[in-house]
Amino acid sequence: MSSGAAEIHDPNRLAALAVTGLMDSPFEESFDRLTRLAAQFIGTPLALVNLVDDRRQFAKSCVAPSTWPADREAPLADSFCKWAVISGEPVVIEDARRDERVSGSAMVPLGLISYAGIPLVTSQGYVLGSLCVADFAPRRWTPGELQVLRDLAGAVVTEIELRADIAARLEAERAKDEFVSVVSHELRTPLTSIRGSLGLLASGQLAGERAQRMLDVAIQNTDRLVRLINNILDVERVESGKVQLEVRRVAARELIEQAVEATQGLATRAGVPVEWTAPPELHVHADPDRVVQVITNLLSNAIKFSPAGSPVRVSAEARGAEALFQVRDRGRGIPPEHLDDIFERFQQVDSSDSREKGGSGLGLAISRSLVQQHAGQIWVSSELGRGSTFFFTLPTDTSDPTAARNGTR
Repeated sequence: MSSGAAEIHDPNRLAALAVTGLMDSPFEESFDRLTRLAAQFIGTPLALVNLVDDRRQFAKSCVAPSTWPADREAPLADSFCKWAVISGEPVVIEDARRDERVSGSAMVPLGLISYAGIPLVTSQGYVLGSLCVADFAPRRWTPGELQVLRDLAGAVVTEIELRADIAARLEAERAKDEFVSVVSHELRTPLTSIRGSLGLLASGQLAGERAQRMLDVAIQNTDRLVRLINNILDVERVESGKVQLEVRRVAARELIEQAVEATQGLATRAGVPVEWTAPPELHVHADPDRVVQVITNLLSNAIKFSPAGSPVRVSAEARGAEALFQVRDRGRGIPPEHLDDIFERFQQVDSSDSREKGGSGLGLAISRSLVQQHAGQIWVSSELGRGSTFFFTLPTDTSDPTAARNGTR
């Protein structure tokens, strides 16, 4: 495999291309206008906006004579434009029959002899394809022609990023509307219960044990409301990047021990024993408070969904330059169709969970954002009826604190 092939198959580049939604999309006047200008100003029979994925090039726009094949795509083996993606630089070919990069392309027998392509480079540095012109005879491309092509390629990239920005804004508006709708519903439920309980007490119709029961209901729903509001504020701060991490060297076992202590009361009431282990020499580079928050979230969920007497196990181990944390339970498990969205906001495996277990559906979303801010990953493995294991990674810290205090390396 050549070094360029690695760039063609770069998953980040392919993801950036996929986000545009332009592969296999219809011709559009906004792009056709630019290819017409390229053909007109440079004086070529062919001008194209070609996008290149890991298998083929696709013509988003094409100016060509009627005799040119109508097929809008070509395999990578025949692609001229892939060389612009590979190099990230303009590709200039005066005679394709004598250029070893493309002399074997099926385009050459069709008459494509000379070629000039400018890479389409996004503001993030990903090359999505090229704006190119071609001729049916050998041709020496002038600096002026290449400059025109560069300017038009810049306009193509602007068009691509403009529509991507519009799509992102529309998605953000949709997500905001959905968030407001869900939050309104989640707030309304405990508030309605509190209002009902207080209304009955205020009416004077209840006394003694029945009155106490209504007070307990009101207190429980008030606690739930406070937790929900705190979680909403927390997830917004974390996902907006307003949470500043105070990163330092910390022992993994110290983090686990703090989380276990924080959930001891919950575990005792549920009758769920918690077992944990971590090697004393394992240290991570992390914000201790935020990592304890993540482990506490995962541990609380594991305890809530475990049958009494079934242990929950928490562990950490070294995996290369990372520490791998695990929280394992033997609860009911998570259906496969929920594994992909379990870390999204307000996602519950069962809608009754928020009532029965007291969850807000935000803990895993907060945990994911915090782990990602530490440059780690979080995921889950589950089997129905046999339990779930949540995993997350953090960068390890192998520095010598004694040497640091002594001023040595």
